[in-house]
Amino acid sequence: MQWEQLTSLDFAAAVQQCQGVGIIPIGVLEAHASHLPLGTDMFTAHFVACRAAAQETAVVFPPYPFSINHETAHLPGGLVIKRELAFALLENICDEMYRNGLSKIILISGHGGNRFFLPLFVQTLPEKLKPYVVYYADLPVVPMDETILEHPENGHACEAETSMIRHIDDSLVKMAQIPARPFTNLHRNQPLADAGGYSPMDWYAMYPHMYVGDAHKATAAKGEKLLNFRAERLVDLIRAVKADNLTPELLAEFNARQVRPTVPDFWVEDD
Repeated sequence: MQWEQLTSLDFAAAVQQCQGVGIIPIGVLEAHASHLPLGTDMFTAHFVACRAAAQETAVVFPPYPFSINHETAHLPGGLVIKRELAFALLENICDEMYRNGLSKIILISGHGGNRFFLPLFVQTLPEKLKPYVVYYADLPVVPMDETILEHPENGHACEAETSMIRHIDDSLVKMAQIPARPFTNLHRNQPLADAGGYSPMDWYAMYPHMYVGDAHKATAAKGEKLLNFRAERLVDLIRAVKADNLTPELLAEFNARQVRPTVPDFWVEDD
């Protein structure tokens, strides 16, 4: 059920039907080489969320582009949200979802750049004493299935992402504008990575053109298989979240205890 397509009259019934589970499909607006739309990550996340919700009911928030995108600021069309605003806005949206009856919220990302942002958002929510639970869908942004994909390197504007957009809306893909030759990892960050280091230039050091592999090999049929794979994993998570009564109980317990920390009996009880 897509939030924006429901009437106000039907919304409350939808919340009951989905047992209070909502999904925020999160992407960005950023360059995807020369041939894919700026909203690629947003489109794929929303498509997967809607396909999963059609199998296991949930209320799907509209496509959400306001996340972490600093690594592509050097290319035209990108929208870079300041980190403080990204955290505050997502919290505001979660608050509003709860106010409207959704007490279990799943975040699914179509953007690899959210791999730190979204887990950190979930991890730090307890400081706000929220009465609702937020779950991060730790699913592969680009399923690396060698039985489907031909090129060994994928990850951004690649054979996989291009295939997924071709399935969602082929008119958005400019196949004639795909870079003439494949692009593989430059490994300019390898000495640092080998030493266990990570820097703000990590992705740029590998893929400065925001293009990976060979998108000429992309087909809509491959995209459908990849999208179905992600949707099936999300269906499993929705069902697990609906069945999860323990986490809300633990959150309420933790919220109460952190207001007035106490020594646990376990520390001092006798054998």
